[in-house]
Amino acid sequence: MSQHLLFDAAGIYLAAPAKYIKSLHEGLTVQPVAGTKAWFLGLAVVTGKLLPVTDVGAFYGRRACVGRTLELEPSVGIAALRVDQVFGFTDNEPTEIAAGAQHVAENDENLTLTGQVIVDSQRVFRILDLVELVQSSDFIDIKEAQGA
Repeated sequence: MSQHLLFDAAGIYLAAPAKYIKSLHEGLTVQPVAGTKAWFLGLAVVTGKLLPVTDVGAFYGRRACVGRTLELEPSVGIAALRVDQVFGFTDNEPTEIAAGAQHVAENDENLTLTGQVIVDSQRVFRILDLVELVQSSDFIDIKEAQGA
């Protein structure tokens, strides 16, 4: 049985494997970096090391998130994700998404998701593929386009 962390980012209910989350930060001070995309919030210092912080909502073209920051395990990548609300951990098992399922919104195509969901407290959480996200060229390319 694997645990997942349940959270909300810009109105999207998401889950991530708990083994990929190193820690949760509240009130983390982030220093903006000039010349970077708006969704890249900047750099924070955590335990004496620089930690790049990305706003999950803004990254996916939605509104900015204003809550906690999820620091990822270094095995996934040196990164942190700003989200809105963290609901906690669940032991509920993921299930495959059925074709034509109502909880799959039309605007989910740009999300880095697995084909599974977790149902908890009458909410459906899409499972975020953190490894694919952190390794994607869109996530890595934080430089703002010239003239933007």
